[in-house]
Amino acid sequence: MLKNAFAALLLATTLVILGCNVIRTEHKIEAHITLDIRHIEQQVDDIFDFVEGETDALPPLESQPSESSLLDAFRWLDPCPAAYAAEDMKSTSALVTEIARRLRDRHDEVAAVKTQGCFGENNRGYLELRECAALEDAEAKNKVQQLLAEENKDRKALYNELARLNRESGATVSTMETVGAMSKLKRAQKGEWVQLPAAGKEFDEVKASSVGKKLGADCKPDAWIRMP
Repeated sequence: MLKNAFAALLLATTLVILGCNVIRTEHKIEAHITLDIRHIEQQVDDIFDFVEGETDALPPLESQPSESSLLDAFRWLDPCPAAYAAEDMKSTSALVTEIARRLRDRHDEVAAVKTQGCFGENNRGYLELRECAALEDAEAKNKVQQLLAEENKDRKALYNELARLNRESGATVSTMETVGAMSKLKRAQKGEWVQLPAAGKEFDEVKASSVGKKLGADCKPDAWIRMP
């Protein structure tokens, strides 16, 4: 009798452990499948609105839930609550605010160099140096290169932090860079240099837009163009 009871306890323990693993695995798969790019796009747009002076305050950053409402409703039945611990992570970030303020302080200077045609927005979410008459002076070029380095360093830090905040939704740094690049492309002013997206859904979106129609045959994946 004791032997049978021990065997039953061992079997129950094994099932619970296996259940935890299944829940964790399914949670990760669900997070990857249900990545809501619209939610992330809104986060990035809100930050860039602040950076460009369109708003005077950053809205709260709320992470996109990765579970279905049905799973959430039955969470109390979960024998392994640790599988969901990451869901309780606060999604606001002092680091995002700090970086956004530095980008905002630098924005007018960056915009002026863009207007001169010396900066372009590439399709990875960063600035690139372009050949222009204003950079013929060595001192001026060094100053612009320093500005470029500072801006891209902060953008990289921003994308990393946003990816961390959205990791439960399956977002990566690459996701954030792509979203950032698209946001910058849509904000580009007439005459500014931008690099079109690589072949894929982002490029198809641009090609179907009014910008794509204006570019006509010049609308090609990865192409550098002046915003029409």
